Amino acid sequence: MVRFFIITFILGAITIANAQKTYDYPVTPKDSIIDVYFNDKISDPYQWMENSEDLRLPDWLAEQTKISDRHKKRYTKWWILRNQISTMYNSVRAKELSSYREKEDSLKSKYEFDFKNDNSSRASDLVYKVRGQKNYRRLVKIKDFMIDKEDNVAITNRYLNEDDNLIAVEISHNGGDWREVFFFNLLTGEQLIDKLSNLRASSNIIWQGRDVIYDSYNKAESGRELLDKAKGQKLYYHKLGQNQSEDKLLYQNGDTSGTNSFSYFKLNDRLFFKHYYTVKGTIYRALSVANVNSESFYLTNFLLYPNSPGLYVSIEELFGNTVILNTNWDASNGRVLAADITALNKVSELVGEYDILLSKVNKLGKDKIACIYTDKGKNIALIFNTTGELLRKINFPEGKQLNYFYESEDSATHTDFCVSSFFHPKIWYQLTLSDLTFKPIQVLSVPYKVETLETRYINYKSKDGTEIPMYISCLKDTKLDGSNPTLLRGYGGYGTTIVPSFDESLTLWLLHGGIIAVPNVRGGGAKGSDWGLAGRRLNKQVAIDDFIAAAEYLISEKYTNTNKLAINGGSHGGLLVGAAYTQRPELFKAAIAQAGAFDMLRFSEFTVGSVSTNINEFGTPSIEEDYLNLKSYSPLHNIKENVSYPNLMLITGKNDDRVPPLHSYKFLATLQEKGSDESLYSLLLIDGAGHGGALNNKDFEKLTLYKYAFLFDQLEVKID
Repeated sequence: MVRFFIITFILGAITIANAQKTYDYPVTPKDSIIDVYFNDKISDPYQWMENSEDLRLPDWLAEQTKISDRHKKRYTKWWILRNQISTMYNSVRAKELSSYREKEDSLKSKYEFDFKNDNSSRASDLVYKVRGQKNYRRLVKIKDFMIDKEDNVAITNRYLNEDDNLIAVEISHNGGDWREVFFFNLLTGEQLIDKLSNLRASSNIIWQGRDVIYDSYNKAESGRELLDKAKGQKLYYHKLGQNQSEDKLLYQNGDTSGTNSFSYFKLNDRLFFKHYYTVKGTIYRALSVANVNSESFYLTNFLLYPNSPGLYVSIEELFGNTVILNTNWDASNGRVLAADITALNKVSELVGEYDILLSKVNKLGKDKIACIYTDKGKNIALIFNTTGELLRKINFPEGKQLNYFYESEDSATHTDFCVSSFFHPKIWYQLTLSDLTFKPIQVLSVPYKVETLETRYINYKSKDGTEIPMYISCLKDTKLDGSNPTLLRGYGGYGTTIVPSFDESLTLWLLHGGIIAVPNVRGGGAKGSDWGLAGRRLNKQVAIDDFIAAAEYLISEKYTNTNKLAINGGSHGGLLVGAAYTQRPELFKAAIAQAGAFDMLRFSEFTVGSVSTNINEFGTPSIEEDYLNLKSYSPLHNIKENVSYPNLMLITGKNDDRVPPLHSYKFLATLQEKGSDESLYSLLLIDGAGHGGALNNKDFEKLTLYKYAFLFDQLEVKID
């Protein structure tokens, strides 16, 4: 790619006064930059926004904040909405959290952990106590780890070593994917001198007695932390009490480009590795058992399998020297294999492929395996013994999601699991492992009538005639008269399946007569690995077509109309929304896109955009076929002059280093320049946040209120 720079400076952000315009947008500085792809010249006047240090950016962002704030003030029901959202979160979430501790906080643990918040502008501190004691002690004070007063620190993970009364606590700054790890003595509550830096969100910590092994990366270049791809992944052995610079290097990723990474985890005191392995010039993926100590490290491969996009083999459980594998290898819907870890490629089939999709494989006590399937919006649990004999089948209702259906302890006689939905939180049950019967152990208590709501699971036809599944949640007495305010949500990438999950704000939307529609478009995993491949890379337009067809179905079936329909998605879903928004603007009244990738020609230039996962998902503009495909649906490059695009709210974290905010900035600036000024194009920027969104209560409240005030206002939903 050749790039020509002809710089034109327009200082400041100037507002144009024009009485005929509905919205007056700032004139955004433009540079005459042209990128050349395969003799195709692409103008990129807002490429300067990729530099977060550019002196023109603060003024432009300040003008965008004014636009968002002015629109917020137009919504006269702001305080009513705020109070109703607050009631939902305070009553439902408090009851949900107090009613039952999730299984990660095992009752067998010596310690109990919780979070305490004394300042809504900061994330919560970590507190703990010995189980059975009355009072919690503060362990991690967020304030102590802030670099400056603007630093938004969050605890992103913790690694407990009960035997030695130690804990490693992982933190991030401003929501970024870079991580630091600190260590604490749980007997005294004191912080140790150890500190590990240059870890990533994907990194892991494994305790080895009082020592740890971990993986880290080359230190990011100053000022490029939010832009460059992490490289130089290495595995280290750290002895508690020594400086990180003294840690012993155990293993180095052979891929120094940062495109492919290795991963590892501990299961029954065995350390397993997933990595890449080359045999006679052919790259395979490998599963290995690791022998690791402070003096040596080596891997013993027990399974080699093809390095094919979309193929997965995951280690789920370990029984003696046999690992249980969940895979779509030669089985689009998934199957269960058993592999001997003492021999190479000694594999047998334990549970064959069914005509329904296998989503999870879990240990269920000493001698059972629970396979969780999905079929037409329902979960089905098939319980097997370790020889593959079916012991019981349990069907769960349509529109409900089964969670925590596992038991890791061999000595357990019972285990607890729960079900949730789009409109109610977790309801807990207890399963008796001897006879596999279960009973409820909790009464649901929420400030609304759950029985007035329902989720329907339907199929609609896409552009090419393929039937696409979709969840539709609404009040049971909703009339299909074409007038219902409807929110269409989507994701559609990486083989990810959207399942029913509870959200207090969305439930409030339902209670006010709103509809939520969630299609599982191709590119996701709703119908197996082939479903994901059908919407990946050169097939990405298929996922977009499926999403657009969902909107057309909702209109044709009288759920809603174009003036009552909004679309919403985050991350890959933000791309999906951006593409549908630019391709079929007449279909929607409004759109909310969160942390979306909008400039697909330069997506691979930053952070994780060129790792293998994203190359497989989108391709690369360095290949002509990929370039032409990316250009065909890239939201930024499909904005047309003077089109009445739907009213838009873009939401992004200022410190997002997975999908950098530059995507939202460039998309917004181009819309404000080219799109009809009768439409609203606005930006909600969360200063101290990354790809995951708000990190403290104050920012979370702001994000939620702005988002739903926009939604209620645009679709004219009455609230009182």
